[in-house]
Amino acid sequence: MEVSFRTNRLQRNYEESARSIRQWGPDVGRKYITRINALYAVRNFQEVYNIRAMRLHPLKGSKRGELSIYLTGRWRLIVTKGDTEESVTIEEVSNHYDD
Repeated sequence: MEVSFRTNRLQRNYEESARSIRQWGPDVGRKYITRINALYAVRNFQEVYNIRAMRLHPLKGSKRGELSIYLTGRWRLIVTKGDTEESVTIEEVSNHYDD
């Protein structure tokens, strides 16, 4: 799948694991990289839905049109589909309840 990043910071955090670990901690930082590697490995969104550990699901309300991928605990990776079923944009990493 073709993966793009909404910000340069998200891309650098993927390319340099130490940055992601500094920003989100070791559990979330490593899982962020693992999930993006999995996105690169699949051909389309249907394959992502078939990976149960990803827990890919559409969001509602103000996040309508975005999809959530489970990272760990309350952390999730927010993505949007690209122009085709073979592309995705990494939008943000968020703490679901942010408490």
